[in-house]
Amino acid sequence: MKDALKRRPGMKIGVFFAVTLMLSGCMGQDPVDSLHQSLEKAAESEKPFLEEQKTLKELEAKENQLYDDVMTLNMDDYKKIAALSNEALENISKREEHVKIENDSIKKSESAFEEAKTSAQHIKDKHIKEKADAAASQMEKRYSSYDSLYKEYNKALQLDKKLYMQLKDKSLTRDALDQQIDKVNASYKKVLKYSGEFNEQTEKYNEAREDLYDAAGYQVKKS
Repeated sequence: MKDALKRRPGMKIGVFFAVTLMLSGCMGQDPVDSLHQSLEKAAESEKPFLEEQKTLKELEAKENQLYDDVMTLNMDDYKKIAALSNEALENISKREEHVKIENDSIKKSESAFEEAKTSAQHIKDKHIKEKADAAASQMEKRYSSYDSLYKEYNKALQLDKKLYMQLKDKSLTRDALDQQIDKVNASYKKVLKYSGEFNEQTEKYNEAREDLYDAAGYQVKKS
């Protein structure tokens, strides 16, 4: 099995920057206050997302090591291959659980953001409304990017699962192994692509939200 390479891209997922908010003007506009509260609720909803990212990174590193260990063996070491593969399958199951928690966090954030969009529709100040609409547009793109990332990551996990099931098959051919590894690599390449898009949209949203807060009279301090 040596020389069969499966390279896992390192992912760093973009999230909201942490902020400290101070009211620097007299804000009597209820729609603006409501918008602000909904936006911060959306950010707060993503705290579990941050936590799951750390856990997933650790699990991915562990699985990569298991994979490397398997690839140094041959079928004379079948019992060890089977044991490592079973450990990798357990790892995949854990990742499935954590990525679901991550996705649930994003869905809650998205729900809070729908409240923000409703509030934005009632803003009378044209300048503030333009900034709110710009932030909403970027956030919608961000959620769309995450949806693509989430779907592809789950696809990659299923391909990983099939790979480790194959590795436990004593009749596995080298061609079949190489084909599955190619599928896994192709899927993780897409994961990396969608991850990059999500990070980019997150950065653009953070900038748009900061512009909105400035226009609305909030002082934003990154922490």
